[in-house]
Amino acid sequence: MRAVAEGRAMADSKLLKYLDACVYCLRCETACPSGVKYGEVFEEFFKMHRSAMQSVSYKRYIPLFNLLNTRLGLRIAPMAASLSLELKPLVSGGDVSGLVGKIYEAKGSVKGRVVLFVSGECVTWRHRRGVVEAAIRVLTWNGYEVVVPRFSCCGAPYRHSGQFEKAQELARRNLSIVDKLGHVDTIAVPNSGGCQAELLRYMRGRRVVDVMQLIADDLRGNLGEVKLRLAVQYSCHLMNVSKAHDVVPKPLYKVPGLVLTPLPSADVCCGGGNMYPLRHRDIAKAILDKKREEVKALSPDGILIESPSCLQQMSKLGLKVYFPLEVLDLSYQRGGNRGYMELREKTL
Repeated sequence: MRAVAEGRAMADSKLLKYLDACVYCLRCETACPSGVKYGEVFEEFFKMHRSAMQSVSYKRYIPLFNLLNTRLGLRIAPMAASLSLELKPLVSGGDVSGLVGKIYEAKGSVKGRVVLFVSGECVTWRHRRGVVEAAIRVLTWNGYEVVVPRFSCCGAPYRHSGQFEKAQELARRNLSIVDKLGHVDTIAVPNSGGCQAELLRYMRGRRVVDVMQLIADDLRGNLGEVKLRLAVQYSCHLMNVSKAHDVVPKPLYKVPGLVLTPLPSADVCCGGGNMYPLRHRDIAKAILDKKREEVKALSPDGILIESPSCLQQMSKLGLKVYFPLEVLDLSYQRGGNRGYMELREKTL
């Protein structure tokens, strides 16, 4: 890419095909001894050769994704998912629209105020109500006032597919929302490594963490038994950008009856990021086949994932897939914590 930028090589079809096969997990950045920021180099190359890059696999992905993120698309997504196994996992969790635009009161002594990043305007979030409700319950129970504005998409899917102007527009919109809230120290993301990594790019001067990071070292209340054996698949962006892949499941090791076992390749991409199964079905399947063998060897009850990108892939393995917040929320419900399920809210 550097040679092309410096005019020493041509951006021919072979190079474009090679770069198009990148899933954008950013593992290369952690492995490079020189500390090259591959993601930034890749993005600059994409900007220089946008039409050529978008004519490879993205030509199938961009129209579909852009449609799904319109008001009409969000309404018809469940119907579209019935025709596509690739989309089904993304729309199976309930609509979050009724949870946004509100403030939820902290319970007990107040530790602080956090802004929860949730968007009812993005296909990634629109149908994750269970995870978002769990995040609100866990945070308020642990002493945090939770502010849930009406955010837009974080912008990552648009940036990764070369729609840079749209990504910048969404970033400006989200920054404006946060600025209008006044003093905001912490933005918490409910188990979405990709969104967290994107927010870290432009929410400068603000702490951006996963919800589980925020409460990892100071859990309140009683944790009830959850008898499950779960295989763990880490989020690439939590691992390679946020450096928090091992912190996110940390509170779960305190849950009675729960056994977590990372897959041997838990730190290797599952092949689900950047809509990879839609863009490169054969490669994504080959990656998943290795995960399938590892899961089969462990014979777990389910799989723990840290990001919606992994949901699309890992749900194909025939086992129930859990987000960390869902498991912690279930443990709290079984812990005899009086008033845990009650939420006190007001309109933002």
